[in-house]
Amino acid sequence: MQNINITPLTKEMLEDALSQNLYWGENTKVVPFSKNKAKWLLENERIQSEDICAILGYEEDELISFIYLVPDYLATDQGQQKVYWSNRWWIHEKYENSVLSTYSKRLSIESVKEQVLVKYVGEETLEYYKKQSFIEFGKRDKYIFVFSLDHNLIVTKVKSLKPLTPLLKVVTYLSRFFISTINKLKISISNRKTTYKNIDTVDDTVWEFIEKKCEGDLIPKSKAYINWQIDNKQYIDTNGSKETPYKCLVSSVSYKIFNENILVFSNNKIVGFFSALIRGDEYVLRYFLPDEDYYSHCLDILMKRFIKSKCTYILTDNENLGKQIHHKFLCIYANKKEQVSLAHSSINYNFTNVKISEQDGHFA
Repeated sequence: MQNINITPLTKEMLEDALSQNLYWGENTKVVPFSKNKAKWLLENERIQSEDICAILGYEEDELISFIYLVPDYLATDQGQQKVYWSNRWWIHEKYENSVLSTYSKRLSIESVKEQVLVKYVGEETLEYYKKQSFIEFGKRDKYIFVFSLDHNLIVTKVKSLKPLTPLLKVVTYLSRFFISTINKLKISISNRKTTYKNIDTVDDTVWEFIEKKCEGDLIPKSKAYINWQIDNKQYIDTNGSKETPYKCLVSSVSYKIFNENILVFSNNKIVGFFSALIRGDEYVLRYFLPDEDYYSHCLDILMKRFIKSKCTYILTDNENLGKQIHHKFLCIYANKKEQVSLAHSSINYNFTNVKISEQDGHFA
């Protein structure tokens, strides 16, 4: 492994990289994140000039390793404590069986003085983290719902069916139409008592509602923080084209990509808020915060918005929401899988019995 350079990327260095167009040249095939996402990272109110936001490994001009880090805060009895979410760990396939993978990861942990949180972890990497003094917390179920057949997925899985793509597209359309029709009938008549609107930003009135719902979150929220999370400037929408300028390791470029943020009202009073990332065929929930008395109303409006989005999948690790969707609505397939989060043992925080909410560490 000659001519390999692995370095931490600070906020200050990322600013310089943007001004020099360092990672996004014309012939670049793989980038850590899009320029839009990089600019968005710099707007995080919780990142300081010397904070690490990535570990990058290059072999000459080719990206070969990438660890993504997002600075954040924990609320402790002693005040706010800096932590770093590490939710993306990538190694070029030609180095998958080398020491580069574990070296890059270890460097990322050491670079932030071991103050690392991991929201999602795959079974294949869990044992590695345990050996690095990480502890498990926040077990919950993640749900993936499939609401129609997906001709793209079918052709990808069974390449011999590619000549039948036109027919499979028709089958996909018919399955979506049938299931959407059934689910529209399942939306309660009582839902007419509520109205909703789409918003781009959270103002003081909306924040007053959200703040009470997030008081028990592991990660303290603020109006500015939520507006940063849901800012659509972090994405590149290719306007229907599935051709992208490069492959982004932090997914933020798609033929259809934006955050949808919905306020629910009853008698002009806010009774619910939810936010989801619409990315291609995915409807990825980030916030679902209803008043308890209006839970079913907000659930119905969520399904209305999902149907209108023409997405195929709903993804959520809000356990109660997942159960309610599964109970009330028709889908082709529902996958429920236990998820666990990890925290390095050196973090001065008691993670025993700590729950992690869907909105914590959610930077899609």
